Amino acid sequence: MTIRGLHPGLNQTAGIGLKMYSDDELEKIHLATLDVLWNVGVKVESPQAVEIFHGSGCAVGKDSVTVKIPAHLIEDAIRSCPPTFKACGRDAAKDFVCERDRVGFVNFGEAPRMIDPQTRAMRKPTRRDVDQATRFLDHLDQIAVFERPLTPEDIDQGIACLYNAKSYFENCTKHGYIGINTVENLKVCYEMGKAVAGGGDKFRERPNFSTTCDPISPLLHSKEACDILIECCNLGVPLKVNAMGLAGGTTCVNLAGTLVSHNAEILSMIALGQLVKKGHPMVYGTSTGIMDLKTALASIGCPELGLFSAAIAKLAQFYQMPTWVAGG
Repeated sequence: MTIRGLHPGLNQTAGIGLKMYSDDELEKIHLATLDVLWNVGVKVESPQAVEIFHGSGCAVGKDSVTVKIPAHLIEDAIRSCPPTFKACGRDAAKDFVCERDRVGFVNFGEAPRMIDPQTRAMRKPTRRDVDQATRFLDHLDQIAVFERPLTPEDIDQGIACLYNAKSYFENCTKHGYIGINTVENLKVCYEMGKAVAGGGDKFRERPNFSTTCDPISPLLHSKEACDILIECCNLGVPLKVNAMGLAGGTTCVNLAGTLVSHNAEILSMIALGQLVKKGHPMVYGTSTGIMDLKTALASIGCPELGLFSAAIAKLAQFYQMPTWVAGG
């Protein structure tokens, strides 16, 4: 049995939907994004990614990091990115299909602190906490896919993602999202996933984990994120591209302006992935919110985060792409 989730926002009497923008307004945001990507460009810190962009017809600045992407490459990437994504679990009965107008839920990922369930004191998580949280999330029916929940602090942080992957493969039967910090660690996680799947061919047929490649707002793609994205495409590991702009800080303070820069960051990464491997499964993600102007901190859980997430979900629907948005 494949899990498909709720089906809200249809033109029917049941369910509700939040329509943040009309199709004409979304088209304006799209055209503004194309303008930014060609006339301003993005900063790409990976020489490997710059070479791929340049070889595909992008303009590269004299600094060798500023990449200007023509509209036709972005339009082609949008068409190439699969409109649905099956998040394959270790247990096929827990596969989740991410498709238009379907909604599933996922836990929030990688908390550096936790409240001890016995003492109620705030403390750093351990590997044992990661294992327990992973088993707990596996048993929650309303959690469609798993995301690494905690950062184990009793291990070298350079390889903490490897323990998260190990804990996931040992304790969870759903599809897993594992944050990975280097190409070398990605290859180790891939070897784990391949062993669990039963070999490379079976992994490519049913990839049991994904990772995420995050732009840095405004308009920056780090070397690590680009190189991991490229290697994921080569290995057959699905991807989520997740931007986290802060309105009033790293993006415009208004919603539409923030959507343009956010969209430019996401679509340029999706274009890179589709240039490496056309048709590679990629999810349009967001944790974009607003900066608290008193403290200069990210205001997580504020009303603006919910508004941005609703607007970005509508934008991803406009592109017919699978979507992952932060909760308000």
